[in-house]
Amino acid sequence: MLRLILICLFFCPTIRAALAQDTIIVLTNKRFGPNALNLGDNVNIGHLGWVYKPGHNPAWASTELNTSDWTKKAPDSFSAQDADANGKAEGWFRRRLRIDSTFNLLPLGLASEGWAASEVYINGKLVAEFGSTGARGKPYAEYRSYSYFNSPLPVQLEAGKDYLIAMHMVDYVAPLLPFAPKKLKSEVFNNIHTILLLCRPQQMADRFIKATRLNAGFLTLWLTVSLLLALLFWFLSIQQLPEKNIIRLWAIVETLLVIMTLCGFSNLVAISFTFLYVTYAISMLAQWLILSLCMMAFLRIFGYGIPNKWLRVSVVASLGLGILDIYFDSKAVLFSAGCICLQLVFIYVIIISWKRLKGAQWAIVVGLGFSVLFAAFVSVVTLTKTNSIVFSNVLVAYILQSGLLLSLPLSFLVYLVLRFKETLAEVQINAAAVVLVTEEKRALLADQNERLEQQVEARTTELKASQAQLIQKEKLASLGELTAGIAHEIQNPLNFVNNFSEVSTELIDELEDELDKGDTDEAKAIAGDIRQNLQKIHHHGGRASSIVKGMLEHSRTESGEKRPTDLNALADEYLKIAYHGLRAKNQSFNCELVTNFDPTPEPVNVAPQEIGRVLLNLYNNAFYAVHEQGARCKGQGMTYQPRIDVSTQRSELGVEIRVKDNGTGIPESVKAKIFQPFFTTKPTGEGTGLGLSLSYDIITKGHNGTLTVMSKKGEGTEFVITLPV
Repeated sequence: MLRLILICLFFCPTIRAALAQDTIIVLTNKRFGPNALNLGDNVNIGHLGWVYKPGHNPAWASTELNTSDWTKKAPDSFSAQDADANGKAEGWFRRRLRIDSTFNLLPLGLASEGWAASEVYINGKLVAEFGSTGARGKPYAEYRSYSYFNSPLPVQLEAGKDYLIAMHMVDYVAPLLPFAPKKLKSEVFNNIHTILLLCRPQQMADRFIKATRLNAGFLTLWLTVSLLLALLFWFLSIQQLPEKNIIRLWAIVETLLVIMTLCGFSNLVAISFTFLYVTYAISMLAQWLILSLCMMAFLRIFGYGIPNKWLRVSVVASLGLGILDIYFDSKAVLFSAGCICLQLVFIYVIIISWKRLKGAQWAIVVGLGFSVLFAAFVSVVTLTKTNSIVFSNVLVAYILQSGLLLSLPLSFLVYLVLRFKETLAEVQINAAAVVLVTEEKRALLADQNERLEQQVEARTTELKASQAQLIQKEKLASLGELTAGIAHEIQNPLNFVNNFSEVSTELIDELEDELDKGDTDEAKAIAGDIRQNLQKIHHHGGRASSIVKGMLEHSRTESGEKRPTDLNALADEYLKIAYHGLRAKNQSFNCELVTNFDPTPEPVNVAPQEIGRVLLNLYNNAFYAVHEQGARCKGQGMTYQPRIDVSTQRSELGVEIRVKDNGTGIPESVKAKIFQPFFTTKPTGEGTGLGLSLSYDIITKGHNGTLTVMSKKGEGTEFVITLPV
């Protein structure tokens, strides 16, 4: 991918000639565009009129050699047809060349972008060696043209003077490839077409470094986002959610995107051709699997019940198409056609489902719209081989690829958030309905106690079933708030990553300007700034990763399994999640958070998920209370500062966790009822009345502890959790 972008940057118009060796080709800088080499571009001289002879003889570099029996053939037409039975292709190319005065005062160099090993002689003298042909006492070594450390080799050429260029080339048929006919390693990625370049060494090296750093920056961004989304989706997929099967599909998709991005780094480290090709094949198979899994997830989101057997068939088919794509070396044409077919399926399903689309499904439609736009543009350019001015801009090309890679995963994340909000709304409506029914039944029982005595047992059973259902939905609603908080926490480091990436791009432009001016001191200073930015990108990426890792740590055990836990860290973590979850819904809300944790904590054997659910409920109630108190004080023209205090300490009975607020407080008349199921002081539709009841059961029945409350109306409330050691 990086090499294709570099060709767009560096490749300039060249000329073809099938002339005899005695004919001298005169190169003029003007023939390659205004000030071509002054801009740092290169001149491809690998297809100018050459003569060729297979085999090897060191004397063929001589200027006095008679080449009447040589055939007309250029280095860029070197192919597997020139290979022997052992797969080795070896031969010599010769050409006479002259440069005119337009090249005066320009430092020149030779570069190669092929895997073939080669030696370049000018007037019988060796001036450049790419890899090792094995003919000079050293073993054969392919030229790793993708290596970050390969720089153009300087040569001295004088204007108006004739030069004989002789080139000894050795290449091998590519291993591991089932192509028929076979291909040389330099043919596989089209490097043979840029096998010999005349360039300005420093400018070409600078542009290669710039493009490499840009490539590394975007790959790091894609890897960070994909890894965070993969961890988040895997975490959600193990929860008891209605959409867990769809979430699992997206977790697999994000994992495959992580693998693809890691394979993309192979362009930077390219140890060997085999290594590069294996990563290319893995990436290609991952792309086909992503197409298949995206289609299955999309259909399920829109209500089409696709059986698992069809999912397996789709996976097998995509693997088969990926193998065919690799086998026939379609240059992404087959994959682009697959993308277009998949987009047509998406559009068709959206059209036939248009009237019944609702709620969170529109997030997927929007994401698909952006994905179709990006993918269609990239596919058309790939299929038509168009060298558009847009794609000659490396940064724009990476931005388009970023949109293609991230539009669907991010839209699915938005879909999940909206689904959790819808689930919470359904829970609140159902809870209000159940509360209303319960109150009506209580009044009916009071008036008709004797007549309905026989129905008490049946009604009690019905109420218990409803209560169990509400408890489950309350847990789902808590999970929705937890997810919103996590998403808000992750957004901050991702913003830093984006900002520092943009600043680094601008600094690279400044670095190029300073290098052109020859101001190395300023260039080093700018390079130091770029290094600091990359360190900050790494730091904030690690910060976002640690957030998700922390949540995964709590999800590794069953919800009822107890293990040694740091209560300080648990209380602090859920306090931040609850606060950011509320801030995500109401950005105007602010509250002072004060923590006073035991300085010498010892792990306590508890179920972290259960205690976390209790803390989340207490924090949410505290935030609700201070929010209501703030609204009252504002209406009365009074100054009020919301505050939540959380502390831990050892006591004679065990470990205490205290959650205190300066909110509305609880009246004495209702304090004794707050742990009863379905009892709530919130307005209808804003509470189920199950949060504190569940919390009380978790502490008292699940952990043999106590949960008490101290409150005074108008001054605040304090809940105290005591857990035995």
